[in-house]
Amino acid sequence: MIILFSYLLFELSACVAGTLYISKYRDELNSRYFVYFLWLTFGVEAIGTIPGLIYYYDMFPFLKETWFESNHWLQNVYLIINFSFYVWYFNLQYKTKTFKRISKIVITIYIVLSILNLVFSDVYFKSISSFTYIVGTMLVMIFGFIYLFEVLQSDKILIFYKMIPFYVVLGSIIFHLLSTPLFIYSKYYSMEKSPEFVDIRKIILNSAIFFMYTCYTIGFLVCYKKNNFYRRNRSYL
Repeated sequence: MIILFSYLLFELSACVAGTLYISKYRDELNSRYFVYFLWLTFGVEAIGTIPGLIYYYDMFPFLKETWFESNHWLQNVYLIINFSFYVWYFNLQYKTKTFKRISKIVITIYIVLSILNLVFSDVYFKSISSFTYIVGTMLVMIFGFIYLFEVLQSDKILIFYKMIPFYVVLGSIIFHLLSTPLFIYSKYYSMEKSPEFVDIRKIILNSAIFFMYTCYTIGFLVCYKKNNFYRRNRSYL
């Protein structure tokens, strides 16, 4: 539970830094959307601590044998929103109309298939949907790399470190690159079968989470004092 609350602390740091950023640059709508998303994530994770409080500390006994005893139902819905948002956010950064059109079509199909998977399978209340997680990760990585490709092909490469989307792409890609293999193999290695794997999984997953939110926080702080040239090019956000 200590680690879980440390997650929330790192998430809160990113939320606060983002809020300070958009309070200064009120006209940057794309950044504002991302900060709203971070607050949504923080809220979902805070609610997600309830099962741990019930299990480890025997708190909220009236919630036992209810939906709140497990947060799979919440996470399955949130994951669809999570991956869809990232692809949509990357779409806002694209300058190539083809990439914009493709990403819109792909994410629409993904949302429909993910919802159908939850409706017509028994995974919703029992576990995290593998389809939602794995396919969503692939989309985040593919469309994140497309954004980086466009940056490399443009003048934005000169000011990439002063752009919020760069930190979003970097943090999200590294996190999903590290966490997805762990998610896949965790189904085959339990504490009873392989305690070593469980320990390594915790270390890597914790590091990935801390890196992602630290990356977001640093991005907001660095861009908070961006120069006048970048200010004139705020359309890149």
